[in-house]
Amino acid sequence: MDASTGPTIELGELLHQYQLELALIAGASRAASRRPVQWVHVSELEDPAPFLTPRTVLLTTGARFGSLHSDADAADYIQRLIDAGVTALGVAVGLHWDRVPALVVAACDRLDFPLFRVPYDTAFIEIVQTAARLLEAKTRDRDIWSLESQRAVANASLHRDGLGAAVREAASRLGHWVCITDRFGRIVEFAPEHARPDFPVDWVRREARRLIERGVSAGRIETETGTGMHLQALGRREHVLGVLAVEERGVPDTAERALHGLVGALATVQLEHRSGIRSAQAVLRDAILELLLAGQLPLAERLSAGVLARFPQGQVVLVRYPVPDHLDPTFAEDLQSLDAGSPGLFTAAASATPTIVAESRHLPAIRRLFATHGLAAGISDRVPLADLQEAAMQADLALHRAISTAVHAPVEYSPATHEGVIHLLDGQPEARRRAELLLAPVRHHDERHGDRIEEALTAWLAHHGQTSAAATELALHRHTLKSRVQTAAQLLEVDLDSPDVRADLWAALRLAAPRAHS
Repeated sequence: MDASTGPTIELGELLHQYQLELALIAGASRAASRRPVQWVHVSELEDPAPFLTPRTVLLTTGARFGSLHSDADAADYIQRLIDAGVTALGVAVGLHWDRVPALVVAACDRLDFPLFRVPYDTAFIEIVQTAARLLEAKTRDRDIWSLESQRAVANASLHRDGLGAAVREAASRLGHWVCITDRFGRIVEFAPEHARPDFPVDWVRREARRLIERGVSAGRIETETGTGMHLQALGRREHVLGVLAVEERGVPDTAERALHGLVGALATVQLEHRSGIRSAQAVLRDAILELLLAGQLPLAERLSAGVLARFPQGQVVLVRYPVPDHLDPTFAEDLQSLDAGSPGLFTAAASATPTIVAESRHLPAIRRLFATHGLAAGISDRVPLADLQEAAMQADLALHRAISTAVHAPVEYSPATHEGVIHLLDGQPEARRRAELLLAPVRHHDERHGDRIEEALTAWLAHHGQTSAAATELALHRHTLKSRVQTAAQLLEVDLDSPDVRADLWAALRLAAPRAHS
């Protein structure tokens, strides 16, 4: 058994065994009776310190005390015992000394080291056997505590809120806080609630993420005050699900470590179960998004029952964003929190591109999320859910612009920015009327003579004035096409070599639907 974690009794328990008649004569501070005892050893060596383990009570008849000639000698002897971690010193009287030497008593008082007198009639073996009996009883008590605690935690894990109930029971049994984090350091379960105000949440999150990043399975962090926490990775090495963090005051014994191990095993099972549910829900969310993009709203809404907190209603926005090579864990945590706490918003993936669909009222929170983490994203215009396919194209255009311009922030779709001036003019009745007036001579000619001047002009402009390419597209001889283009210029009374004229004509052809060509 590891000496640092084996059972111990308090020094007071041993001194209060009336049959031994032991008397504390120095170093009798309030803390003396609570000092831990793990073993009792007898030695008559002049310097036994190198052969002693911590938490040991040393018994001696003082046969070598004759070599202590001064206060300094006695202080050096006691200090060596203190440095070795010895709990107390017991000196028998009636053999070499009628009373404990005053130098030794004074040194123990100065150094606050417990010193007790052993009467002549009390054999050292009695003290050793008594200590062994007390330690055995303590071991038995800890074994009983360990079995009862493990049984209680296991039973708690069978409740509906299995992981939370197990954590609460473990915290109650251990007498200090216990928490479970996910792989990003976010607190999943915590107990007891009354300890939450003093709970060092930032420290726990930081150390949990560091444990996972280092790829180790367990660790212990200790503060300057002696308090600390035990950390244990949950899951497999290649698929860590989270971290178990347990507050510690000193080094845990075997019983406590066994309970830590049980909680870790139960938490791993529960997190694996939750991970499987999340994976299934992710597949369903992707399917819901695909149905919405295909215009299958009734089927998507039926499938969302039990998967989404609430199916999006009214005007919605669609957000697309790329997955960076090194995803900030805090972004994933904040996105998950936004998803969980925002009815009418859900995350999914379409064609391997992460996507957010949300009611427009969630747009400010979405903007803050991406701006805070400095991530590019494309945000669509507000549209009815039936027009989500159009919103997806808008979000893709906005995302493309954000990436191409190296903007580390969300970019919202704007027709002027992403679809050009013609798209803006297309919604203006006056622009359409002027386009029709400009093209009227050509169209009137085509109607009267059954000609195809407008078609030839459109193809020629689309090919940047290259006659051969336009003629090939229309399956015409290039001289025929050239003749038709010259006819258009005469009818419109314009110079087709002018860039402004070509721009005006192209815009007019695009705007004057339905006969315009794109």
